[in-house]
Amino acid sequence: MDYAKRAIGRILCVAVGIWLSGADLRAAEPARFKIVYATYLGGSQWDQGREVVPYPDGSVLVGGQTASSNMPTTAGVVQPKYAGDDPALGHPGIYGGDCFLARLSADGSRVLAATYFGGSKQERNVYGLELDRQGNLVITSTTRSDDIPTTRGCFQPKFAGGENECFAAKITSDLKRLIWCTYVGGSGGESPRGGLALDRDDNVCLVGTTSSRNYPTTPGVYQEKPAGPQTAFLTKLRADGSGLVSSTLFGGSADAHIIGARIDAEGSIYVAGHTRSQDLPVAADAAQPKYAGQADIFLAKFSADASRLLWATYLGGRGNEFAEYRLRILPDGSVLLTGTTASPDFPTTGRAFQRKLRGRTDGILVKLSPDGKRFALATLLGGSGEEFFLMPTVDREGNIYIVGQTNSRDLPVTPDAIQKTYGGGTNDGVLAVLSPDGSTLLYCTYLGGSGDDMIRSIALGRGGEVYLVGHTASPDFPVTAGAFQSRFGGGSGDIYVVKLVPTR
Repeated sequence: MDYAKRAIGRILCVAVGIWLSGADLRAAEPARFKIVYATYLGGSQWDQGREVVPYPDGSVLVGGQTASSNMPTTAGVVQPKYAGDDPALGHPGIYGGDCFLARLSADGSRVLAATYFGGSKQERNVYGLELDRQGNLVITSTTRSDDIPTTRGCFQPKFAGGENECFAAKITSDLKRLIWCTYVGGSGGESPRGGLALDRDDNVCLVGTTSSRNYPTTPGVYQEKPAGPQTAFLTKLRADGSGLVSSTLFGGSADAHIIGARIDAEGSIYVAGHTRSQDLPVAADAAQPKYAGQADIFLAKFSADASRLLWATYLGGRGNEFAEYRLRILPDGSVLLTGTTASPDFPTTGRAFQRKLRGRTDGILVKLSPDGKRFALATLLGGSGEEFFLMPTVDREGNIYIVGQTNSRDLPVTPDAIQKTYGGGTNDGVLAVLSPDGSTLLYCTYLGGSGDDMIRSIALGRGGEVYLVGHTASPDFPVTAGAFQSRFGGGSGDIYVVKLVPTR
């Protein structure tokens, strides 16, 4: 009898082990997706989506840029009317544009709140969007306007000069009150294309590039003076926008650009960007201690007060590499970064999904060890054309989601893709999911119509929902029935918002 019990116990243990093993294998796979909604969000001129933040109730906050005077806004918001240049004046990189913020309902059928934000000239895209502990919105962008609505007691109430200047602002969650707004810059030009990050005290970390010789830095930081014609900046504003906590520059004798920042639990600040400087302060034991050629990516970690550079490394081959918006810190301190490469000798790792350059450029996904001394993962992803990827985002199983743009008709899409073939135009958006070690492409799909399309941002909801925001010039973008805006607004492009849910 005891023998029989033990035998049955062993059989049950094996069965349970097999079942758990199967569960683990299933958990390592990405969920397949279906579209809940897909909607345009645009007016009669050009509009671009850049940021997306989901709320627990399923609604979603979108940040972007618009030159349309007929965007949907709601009553009582900070700025109900377009204030910028007439876009007919010329190039959209110089003339026309306000920042734009909108919150969509969970089913994508209604705009719950929406506002413009900007001055009388031009504001670029919302290059950073975060929520503070009270749910207020913090945004940053670059502006050519000398009359944005700065607030009393802010750090820098006046435009300092040059072609453009960084600004940051905090707005209540209902978009009805401006809490504070300040310029940040010198007499040259600033661009905070790298977005922003908030520390545990809601201090606001801005990163980007400056050409100002008098960019505001603070005493005792790592680098107080610029070394090259364009230098990266890393500036932390007080949570109330009234002054600087710290502000440092970073760069060598050539240009350096930061494109993203994240802050860990200890307050250390991680940045990534690209440079042509061969003299960055990279230690001999870094993952890549030497500049490889043309433009290289760099990654760096600073102390919380920006007084010390904890580590830095180059990343690249003999061609051009560019880091793309924004890096991700994993719980163990590893860093994920996306971007693009044109180097046939880009340093991939042994188990990478794709080790050889297939097109003129390919997208990249890289994982750097917590000490900055080893690339744990480096893979290419692309077809015979050109790709770049942004926004590495990790799900509960550790799978890595990346988004971006491609013009390759032979991208390695998976059989369960939402859109298996290239839609048309110069570019399509692309969503891809890779295994945690970067060895397996779990999911890959095009997203786009007959015009130009790009996915600029991704966020995951609590239930595995996937929110995508981007830009489309396709009048046949695959919008869904009941969407807030079912028709293309016009001009050279609209914002779009897509919500996907897992099918298992």
